[in-house]
Amino acid sequence: MSSTRTPKIVAFVDTETTGLDPFLHDPWEIAVILRVDGQDEEHVLRIRPDISNADPAALDINRYFERVSAADWVWDDREAAARRLHALLDGAVIVGSNPAFDAEMITHLLGRYFDQPRPWHYRTIDVVTLAAGSLYGRAAERARRGVAAWFPRIATALGWPWRSYDTSRLVGIDPPTPEAGHTALPDARWVRDLWDQITVPTAPFAASDEQLAAMVGDPLPHLGWGQR
Repeated sequence: MSSTRTPKIVAFVDTETTGLDPFLHDPWEIAVILRVDGQDEEHVLRIRPDISNADPAALDINRYFERVSAADWVWDDREAAARRLHALLDGAVIVGSNPAFDAEMITHLLGRYFDQPRPWHYRTIDVVTLAAGSLYGRAAERARRGVAAWFPRIATALGWPWRSYDTSRLVGIDPPTPEAGHTALPDARWVRDLWDQITVPTAPFAASDEQLAAMVGDPLPHLGWGQR
């Protein structure tokens, strides 16, 4: 059972792992951006994994050997990092790109030291799903004005299944560069920026259709965003 306290903290989370199976693979880099009273605190933990069962493709994607061989790379003590992470996430709402995956990986790490390895709020939030929902919400607005064609336009632009970077671009947030992608902190910052773009009242989705199209640039005008 997760924390029952009223969640007041948002935690933008990303993990880099040795593979996709939480029973076989380990998280080795975890970034948490805590938003407390409107202020963001960045935390990065580096935990030496067991790579005997690692997926070579995963290590290639997140550049494991290249990154951990850097002169300034330092591993954190495993138990100390786990206890710090547990405290950071206690009562927080986890927001991420496929946060269920990150939460499961972290659960297996914390389960080595805690009887309660899921201290966060029970509902994690997938920011890519939120972005797609915001686009369909705008389509619903247009449909109420008699322009139902926006639904197939958005469905075509999003594709299926939704691709996180493509969806992000459609709401005006550039994803991490290839050099920064699959690095925990830049990915957590991207999640944070995408969240803000959708949820902050001054973000483009509070603007008119024409203003939105002008701000975002190429992708949304192809949807007919500014058409009446």
